[in-house]
Amino acid sequence: MIVSTDGALGAIFADFEGEAVEVVTERPFDAGDHDLRVVGAYQAIAMTRLRELCAKSGIGPPVRFAIDFTTVHVLSCDLKDGYYLVLILDPTANEGLAWHRLMQCRDEVQKAM
Repeated sequence: MIVSTDGALGAIFADFEGEAVEVVTERPFDAGDHDLRVVGAYQAIAMTRLRELCAKSGIGPPVRFAIDFTTVHVLSCDLKDGYYLVLILDPTANEGLAWHRLMQCRDEVQKAM
């Protein structure tokens, strides 16, 4: 996913507590491995709240969401059993293509779980 997505900085596979199961980076950037893990942990907070809101409102479970910052875009998608994937992009990345790659990866991970 990272290699095939121009502008991808890193990816995180995390559990329901925000603990990074796997962190992958392919190129150097300002944030290191620890910073990626922190981003992943904060995504757990957002994902948990989003799941609760969706359940309370009866609209169904969340599939994906994005948070844009001045220096990076963070794309997240929900997996089963509280796991989720995070893809971190630089601002020049094609977000549509990144979503496509992330959802392909999600499908593959779901099958393996």
